[in-house]
Amino acid sequence: MHSIKWFLMAFIFSVTLVGCGGSSDDTSVVDEVSADDDTQDDSADDPVDDAVTTYYNVDLFTVLPLTENEVSCTLENGSETTCYELTFAANTVGDTEGEGTVGPYCPDSISTPRIEAGLGVYDGETNPGFQSLVDAAQGMDADGYDIVDEDGNIRSGGGGDFSYCLSMAFDSSLTVTYLIPVTPEFRSEAYYIPTVGSIGLGINGIPIKGDPPSVTTAEAGIGGTGSGNIPALDHCGGHADPAGYYHWHFIPQSINTVSDAPEYNFTNRYGISCTNTYIEYEDHAAFAGLAKDGFPIYAAYDLIDGANTLPADVATTDECNGHTHATEEFPDGAYHYHALETGAPTVPVCLMGSYVDRNDFTVQ
Repeated sequence: MHSIKWFLMAFIFSVTLVGCGGSSDDTSVVDEVSADDDTQDDSADDPVDDAVTTYYNVDLFTVLPLTENEVSCTLENGSETTCYELTFAANTVGDTEGEGTVGPYCPDSISTPRIEAGLGVYDGETNPGFQSLVDAAQGMDADGYDIVDEDGNIRSGGGGDFSYCLSMAFDSSLTVTYLIPVTPEFRSEAYYIPTVGSIGLGINGIPIKGDPPSVTTAEAGIGGTGSGNIPALDHCGGHADPAGYYHWHFIPQSINTVSDAPEYNFTNRYGISCTNTYIEYEDHAAFAGLAKDGFPIYAAYDLIDGANTLPADVATTDECNGHTHATEEFPDGAYHYHALETGAPTVPVCLMGSYVDRNDFTVQ
């Protein structure tokens, strides 16, 4: 089944992981919804034709699903509808062996060149933020997390009474399956993505997740948070889950807008950038995938007259960094999300559409 177009009847919608470091259950479960009272901003600078109400098109993906079906499903708003059931091979953007298309991850020591080290998000007192794991380990050690030994080596792997840099093994025999509404339905208020919550899938079939686990703060029901350990991300913003599947905490097509940003300046200072040949890492306005509510996700910019343009300069953006206008992929217009230009992580913080609540994403 290739490109599918559904046409709107005579009405308009009412506005409506297995986590990293957590358990290795096959189902990603998100129970909690925290949201502001704001709803989607219906305004856009250019009127669009809303005839197209489904946004999955296999021709827009760089990896084909292993199986593709339409099945009955129930959304968290109680709506009984039809979903795409899409199954992909896990780890379709490389492995740590062979070509070395993913990584690097945990550095050996605080003397490791930063270009050979992964990245992490540290939320402690000393030098918090998105940074090289060489720097994060030293900040953690200064805050009392015993992650650097007396010889300057960075502890990795886990176990014992220390803090660690975490880098998990890949299992490329796995498959990942998504349930995506065929016809998206707007929620009455935004759904904010919890830590390691499922957001959707990239054009390679790779899962897109919310923030990685906190080093310092334990969150109820989210394994790995507050453990004093820091998950290692590669230069494209991804890593393996404890279950063995690779996933992203950044929209990889535009992570280099973060690495190049003045507040980080990783590229100029250390030569760090995403260069995975399986990813369109130089196209910062690319179609990047689908959210679990069925709406498209794009990289940080809109492409207007051949120029990368901030989304808010094209049409009003809402609290989820989403807006509606025509794009190259959806010339009749589409509500869609954008990656954050320089946020870390860059994934949308919330979703405006309803989704399958308990088994939108499974791993086998």
